[in-house]
Order: sequence, then C-alpha cells, then structure tokens
Amino acid sequence: MRQINGRFTFDSLFRKLLKAGFNKTEALNRILNEYSLSALVIQERVENKYYQKIKLNEEISADLLELKNELFREQFLNKLNKVLN
Repeated sequence: MRQINGRFTFDSLFRKLLKAGFNKTEALNRILNEYSLSALVIQERVENKYYQKIKLNEEISADLLELKNELFREQFLNKLNKVLN
C-alpha cells in the first residue's frame, strides 16, 4: 500500500482524480482504499472534510498557500537575521 504523508500530496492526487472524472466522494473513496494516510492528512483533509473545499481550478489550496507563504517568510527572516547579525 502506498502512503500519503503530506497535505500537498493529498490535494494534488485529489485534483488529479477530479480531473479524471471522479466526483469528490469517489475520489476520496479511491484514495482511502488505495493509500495509507498520515494522521495529519486524515484529520485535516478527511475528518474536517477539507477535501470538499478542494477546487479543480486552483493549483494549491488556500490553507496550504498560506502555510507555504508563512514558512517562506520565516526562512527569509531567519536568513536576514543571520546576515544582519
């Protein structure tokens, strides 16, 4: 059984299934049947039903874009502090 440990991976696969013609329930069921999911993915994407908010026309989900930007800002500030100190 293959594993999905990250929300980015889950969302990407979910979108690919939607593009292939699956509806959201079918896509989720396919993933649940064929993959082992991390606790974070299960909680944030399945139990909280965030998979219902995933849109085909988005490249990245809004919450993950926010996370990505936050991590980028954090890394940028850390590097800037090293340069200035």
